[in-house]
Amino acid sequence: MKLEIAQPEDSKALVEFYKSFPLKGLVEIKIDRDGDFFAPYDVQAEQYLTYQLKDDEGKLEGMASFVVRDVLLDGSITRVAFGRDLRISSNRRAVLEWSQHFLPVMNEVSQTLGSKYLFSVMSMADVQALNAFVRPRTLKRPLPNYHLFRRFNMVSVHGRLPWAKNPLPHLRMRRGSPANVDALIHYITQKSRQRDLATTWDVPSFFDKLERWKGLKLEDFIIAFDKNENIVGCVAPWSAGGMQEFIPMQYSLRAHNFRQFLKFGKMLGWTRTLTKPYSRLKIEAGFNFKYLNFLFADNGDIFESLLWKAFDDAKENEFLLYTQTRSEFIYRRPRNWISAKMPFGVYLLLPPDGEIPAFLHPNNENPVEIEPFFAL
Repeated sequence: MKLEIAQPEDSKALVEFYKSFPLKGLVEIKIDRDGDFFAPYDVQAEQYLTYQLKDDEGKLEGMASFVVRDVLLDGSITRVAFGRDLRISSNRRAVLEWSQHFLPVMNEVSQTLGSKYLFSVMSMADVQALNAFVRPRTLKRPLPNYHLFRRFNMVSVHGRLPWAKNPLPHLRMRRGSPANVDALIHYITQKSRQRDLATTWDVPSFFDKLERWKGLKLEDFIIAFDKNENIVGCVAPWSAGGMQEFIPMQYSLRAHNFRQFLKFGKMLGWTRTLTKPYSRLKIEAGFNFKYLNFLFADNGDIFESLLWKAFDDAKENEFLLYTQTRSEFIYRRPRNWISAKMPFGVYLLLPPDGEIPAFLHPNNENPVEIEPFFAL
């Protein structure tokens, strides 16, 4: 077998290979990047590498991507890589070959793209991946050590209970515009500096991020102001627009019951329904996500008011998705909303002989910035 760096002309083969690995959990999901496999990486960063493992006949047996970006880490700007989309076929030879390539690839990414650390985001519900990489295992395979950096929840918001009330109905809200962009950037950068792995710390980093983000415009920002015209919260709802579709193949019994409850709630005007599974429709239809990006608020009431505005502005078939680090209590799911959460972990990958960095010390309690589109 041979390991090589993927090129743009490999996109179609990578799309089909990636799509053949459904994500297991309460809902079995197939991920489709029909059109351009690399499009999500272009949004996340300017530099990335995708490795593909092929057998002697040129058949694709494995792949992994590494996205490199500058982030705030432990109070300073650091270039780090994020490992994404590792997929290996059940071919035993492919598994063994990839385990031998893992550490050399880490070193190559570090040297080629100048990254200092390698992080990975993993679903805590993906038992197979946790058993293979995180939990104690035999030392026969030369794999990196996984160190848990932070836990966070992926929160999906599907509706409101009938007695729910907007805590701040008279809060001033405006769309982003050239008139308030300077104040918006100042607010976002000040809030971002309180988080690790943040990607916005000054004016150029904000505009660089906004320019890469396809389909997201300044006018999409919802900005909350207090009576003194100070910004006290903001959010930028965004739809991926077919860039990456999450197609439900089959619901577990628990997920099926939740979907039926949402159907009942929609008749009463409370909720929005989930997409029917492929096993029933025989049509690959994706979830209608509305990602909440650049989500910041001074307190829980302001956050919930932003949630009201984003939910009311979304289409009738869309539900909201955002991330919440466990230490950021103001972004917890409001009790009067109908929602669900999925636990995730951010892991730092180190070689077996790697030195543990100071930011992994337990006294570091900074939350992390993980945009929901990049976590899935």
